[in-house]
Amino acid sequence: MINRQSGFTLLELVIAVGIFALMSTMAYSGLNSALSTQKRADSQAERLAQLQKTMLILGRDIEQAIGRPVRDNYADELAAMTGGGFGSSILEFSRTGRSNPMKQQRSHLQRVGYVMAEDQLLRQSWSVVDRSLNSEAHEGVLLEDVNEIALRFLDSENTWHEQWPPDSASTGNQNQSQSLLPRAVEITIDLEDWGEVRRVFEVVAVATQVAAGT
Repeated sequence: MINRQSGFTLLELVIAVGIFALMSTMAYSGLNSALSTQKRADSQAERLAQLQKTMLILGRDIEQAIGRPVRDNYADELAAMTGGGFGSSILEFSRTGRSNPMKQQRSHLQRVGYVMAEDQLLRQSWSVVDRSLNSEAHEGVLLEDVNEIALRFLDSENTWHEQWPPDSASTGNQNQSQSLLPRAVEITIDLEDWGEVRRVFEVVAVATQVAAGT
């Protein structure tokens, strides 16, 4: 009796290894594509969340703007709201509704500002409304990869202005709601990846005065 052992030939082994390598390559390619897609989706979702948060904070601040001029670090008077024009400072104004969860003895008013630093939009806030020489702003990044930000301001006569206060503003003969605050602020943000995003925010204090006929 002759014992014969069955097994694979060299050709069969080569073919099996080739098939396994091909299937492994296809599986890796599919997995890599799925991971890349997931990474892009996560990045887009994070970007959208960042933009939504920025718009939420902008809207919350502007809608609670109040006609309260302030003093800067050098005791010079600043308008209740300033915006547009040139420089890194985009928008600065006084607002009400400052949160006070600890029930501290302090004002509910706050001065906030928005500035551009390189390609970032930053929000500034001051712990006091009328500042002194040693007053420093608390600063935080809101949005990145920003090319440009443009603003327009709607006055009580439904006329848009590129800056606020308007050049023609006269504090001596205008109503407080007209001279201190606009009715609405339009903000256009040009993003590096998404292009232009435009939003219009109503100034609630002025809208309430107009509705009441004051």
